[in-house]
Amino acid sequence: MSRPVSRRSLAAVLSLAFAASVAVPAMAESPAPQSSSSDNGSVWWNELVSANPDRARDFYANVVGWTPKIVSADDNSRPPAPGESAYTLFMANGAEQAGLSKYEGKQPTDPKPGWLTYIQVPNVDDAVVQALKMGGKVLKAPADVDNVGRLAIIQDPDGNSLGLYMPEPQEQAQAAAH
Repeated sequence: MSRPVSRRSLAAVLSLAFAASVAVPAMAESPAPQSSSSDNGSVWWNELVSANPDRARDFYANVVGWTPKIVSADDNSRPPAPGESAYTLFMANGAEQAGLSKYEGKQPTDPKPGWLTYIQVPNVDDAVVQALKMGGKVLKAPADVDNVGRLAIIQDPDGNSLGLYMPEPQEQAQAAAH
C-alpha cells in the first residue's frame, strides 16, 4: 500500500478528525478542488480502533507478522513522552501498513472498535453529500489537515464506518509526477 502521502502526522490527523462531532457536514463556501489522481477509489490507509491496544499489538504481531512501532500521537517521528497519547504504526519490511489508535468513546460519533478504512476520492465534500443522498450519515465533517489533505468519516446505510480522503493539491502534483 505505497502512497506518495506521508502518514507521519496521521495520528494527529485522526485525533483532529475525531475531535469534532457533527450531524451534518460543514461544507466549504467555495467548491473544493477535485483530485485527479489515479489512486481515487483505492484504499489510502487502514486504522484499527481498539479498546485494548496492547492486546491488539500482540495479536497482529503474532498473527500477521507486523512489527508495532509505538510513537507519539502528536508527532509520529518520536516515541511518546510520559503522559502523552501513544499511536501505533504497524510495520512490515520497514514500511507502514496500518495504524492503531485507542478507542476513547468520548463522543457518540467516535468510531467504534474495529477497522476503519480510508478510501481516496476525487472530492471529499461531494462524496459526503452523495453519502447523505444515499442514506448514509456523517460522523466527522470534512476537514482540511495540513500536509495530509481533506478527510471525513461517514457511515453507510448499514452502519459501517468509512473514512474519505483527498490529498492536498501539492500531494496530487507529486503523485502525478511519479
